[in-house]
Amino acid sequence: MKDVDLSCGGLLPLIAPLEASPAVYDDRSESWLTREELRAASVDLAKSIASEQKRLVFLLCGVNSETIIDLLAAAAAGHATALIDPAVPEHLMTALIESYQPELILGARGAIEKLPGIGKAAMGSSQSAAGAVEWIARESEPSFPPIDPALQLLLSTSGTTGSQKYVRLSRDAVVANARQIAQALAIDERSVGVAHLPLHYSYGLSVITSHLTSGGRLCPINDSITSPSFWSKIGNVGGSHFPGVPFHYVALARLGQGLVPDSVRTFTQAGGALDLRVQTKIREWATQRGGQFFVMYGQTEASPRMATLQHADHSRKAGSVGVALAGGRFSIVGENGAALPAEAVGTVVYEGPNVMLGYAMSRADLGKGDEMNGRLETGDLGRLDAEGFLYLTGRTKRFAKIAGYRLGLDEIEKELFAVCPVACLDLGEKIAVAHEQESETALKARVRELADTYKVPSSSFAVRKIAQIPRAASGKIDYARLKDLVSV
Repeated sequence: MKDVDLSCGGLLPLIAPLEASPAVYDDRSESWLTREELRAASVDLAKSIASEQKRLVFLLCGVNSETIIDLLAAAAAGHATALIDPAVPEHLMTALIESYQPELILGARGAIEKLPGIGKAAMGSSQSAAGAVEWIARESEPSFPPIDPALQLLLSTSGTTGSQKYVRLSRDAVVANARQIAQALAIDERSVGVAHLPLHYSYGLSVITSHLTSGGRLCPINDSITSPSFWSKIGNVGGSHFPGVPFHYVALARLGQGLVPDSVRTFTQAGGALDLRVQTKIREWATQRGGQFFVMYGQTEASPRMATLQHADHSRKAGSVGVALAGGRFSIVGENGAALPAEAVGTVVYEGPNVMLGYAMSRADLGKGDEMNGRLETGDLGRLDAEGFLYLTGRTKRFAKIAGYRLGLDEIEKELFAVCPVACLDLGEKIAVAHEQESETALKARVRELADTYKVPSSSFAVRKIAQIPRAASGKIDYARLKDLVSV
């Protein structure tokens, strides 16, 4: 069995050296795990799953302390970890396992039992102060190349559950971004992060890593923000840092700030564009309670944050996503790749220590090294003003961001084609689904199923009947003409 070396590699060095101080709250036992206990539990599990060769771990993520321990343990054991949504439908989970051939599948007790038959070779379990953890050890194909030594995490590129395209992240990129975020948001040992976002979602992961590295505390909560229990739990533990996507803030603006405990002083928003009127309302609320509201911009490919609009800059830079995080740099390039001057619109390019290694579509891709060299063409369109503040104006690729998730419009069209031909278009807060059928019943039913799968509100889809889906001479859908038809 391989020794667990905490002096290099892994993510345990993220845990700030404040051993006796609280680190993660468990609302089931209503107690705090200290940093010392968090480290000890992670090391114990790491010793159980360590091996001579670097392995691929599928981590079935929950919103709880066990998942945090699993993540730290897998990294300490020297393995690469793919963060997986346990709610992935069985056929998609089977496809992921077949494509990536993980040697270890890790999760809270009970989660493993629900997996489809995958040829279990050996099972193990571990008990810690945080709860029970189970794992399955499997045999992978010997023909696969060794996993790249730098590879630490695999994160899905979109909110579409079961997508086989993953972002390859190094330890250095994850740690660098955790420190960038902690610096931008002034997270320190007094901060208590509300960890309510899924850990397999890059924004949720960044809340964990940025608080661990700065000495902050974490309160995982698996409730809806519209539930009174959600806010009472935050108040009980003194939660101070609330991260949300546009969907959360729209709901909060409707419900009112009376729900939010006085302890919450920091509000951060990422995961897509939030209406400026809602931004202004949340900023005013934060100001009234002596707090701050931060707008952030990022992509999973950047581990995931790239920019922050500080609270003090909101009124004079409304509509901007801010400036690049420390150590990062934005540029705007034209179609020929040449840099454009201030105020010119072009493709947003980010350079920094938190850029991914590259993409993966299968196990064979895990042996690849760094293909990006710290430079990321985001696929977003935007402009930089004279002070370096970034304003996003659109996307170069067919994706929509809904409730914090990036959804592939082409993929949605394929999913709905079984019902009838459709054309999908991003309308900002909704995805238009245009069709030519007389009856919408079957289509709307399938759209509701997709919304559940993608974990977005069904109201995020606007089904529109039109006389004819416009097409160019090539036969491809003419999305420019379509926008005129579905926007009225």
